[in-house]
Amino acid sequence: MNILIVILVLAFLVLIHEFGHYLAARFMGVRVREFGFGYPPRALKLGTWKKTLFSLNWLPFGGFVRLAGDDAESLEGAGEKDENGLVIPKQELFAEKPPTKRLIVVLAGVVVNMMFGIAAFATLYTMLGIPESLPHPLIEVVAQSSPAETAQLKSGDEILLLNNEEVNSAQAFIVMLQQFRGKTVTIEVKRDGEVLKLEPYVRTPEETPADEGGLGVMLNDVKIAHYPLWQMIPKGISRGVQDSYAFAKQILSSLGQLVVTLVQKRTVPNELSGPIGIVYVAQKQDVFKQGPFTILNFAGLLSLNLGVLNLLPIPALDGGRAVFILLERLLGKDRRVRYEQRANAVGMIFLLGLILLISVKDVLMIVRK
Repeated sequence: MNILIVILVLAFLVLIHEFGHYLAARFMGVRVREFGFGYPPRALKLGTWKKTLFSLNWLPFGGFVRLAGDDAESLEGAGEKDENGLVIPKQELFAEKPPTKRLIVVLAGVVVNMMFGIAAFATLYTMLGIPESLPHPLIEVVAQSSPAETAQLKSGDEILLLNNEEVNSAQAFIVMLQQFRGKTVTIEVKRDGEVLKLEPYVRTPEETPADEGGLGVMLNDVKIAHYPLWQMIPKGISRGVQDSYAFAKQILSSLGQLVVTLVQKRTVPNELSGPIGIVYVAQKQDVFKQGPFTILNFAGLLSLNLGVLNLLPIPALDGGRAVFILLERLLGKDRRVRYEQRANAVGMIFLLGLILLISVKDVLMIVRK
């Protein structure tokens, strides 16, 4: 069941990506020769609408659009004919459009994926509550027989200071504690309106159980806030935009680390997974048994991943195509077309090789476990 859900989510996200290209092309006056559901070989012609053939294809993964005069794929250009053998008017060819219009068409799929990610998070926050940062972290759980319990720290305590330094987040508190391993610290907490000073011992790595930290507490620095519906919607959208931006930055950082690891160590990072790894982790953690909101969250994250990935300036991806459109004035149209076609072939080989490497890593990981 998990495999089916992942396939359906991926197919949907690719389909809306291509639908973004389709809408932008239509809006810019570019003839869309075919909109395919799934990938060839073609199984069935569904019909023609607005001079676009809609087809159903045998490989049920997403879809594709075929633009008239897309010179990155062929050298037909002017004189290209439609399905009935009629010459397509020059003004309807993608290659004949100004660079700005071609950029809009090329990047529309990325925009749709980004918008879906934002919409998914905005919906979750509107329905479930808005995550808001607390000024100071709260202790949620105190482990039994831990230094925190010995020092009488309790669940619900608000951590204000550590050795007279203000604590603004759970992560900051964890980082600050590292320098005091094996020592006793002074922690100022707020409990029931009263400020207390407690002095727990911070365990060394050797003294710390595998499932605990040096102090033995679980922290939380986020609360789920609820407002009237008329406030929840704009706040949900705002938080959705913020988190989508943060996730996109994190994805870019991870991709940068991937390149460094590939170059320096000539191996794929363990943290990176492809479709096989995603399905395996989802299955093991019963992710999709937690309800529709979990699936929506998964789809939102995956959509952002697809959007950021397609925006990279790699030939064969939308970002790579955008770069060649921007270089056209420098290179000239004929050279741009030749260079782009060659680069797309190399880029496709690189991407397929990377997918193969990641898939092999995922399979080996599953076998070992």
